[in-house]
Amino acid sequence: MKLDVSSSNLILLVSAVNDAIKYNEGFLHSETIKDVSDYEEHLLCLENLQNWLEDQYKDLEKDNPDLMNYTDVIKNT
Repeated sequence: MKLDVSSSNLILLVSAVNDAIKYNEGFLHSETIKDVSDYEEHLLCLENLQNWLEDQYKDLEKDNPDLMNYTDVIKNT
């Protein structure tokens, strides 16, 4: 399955997933929740989504030289 999305929305999507992972990692290590198993599973799903997005993004980078480098998108979030 190939991702069909505009460059600006793709960058936003990658950034949003990265932010969600950072937030959930912080939340997971807080003392706010007692049972972390549901949150660990959610975090794993987000990480799997990020890996898939990275593959899709890097495939699109090859054909779109104007697209911001994936590493730069992740670094800036």
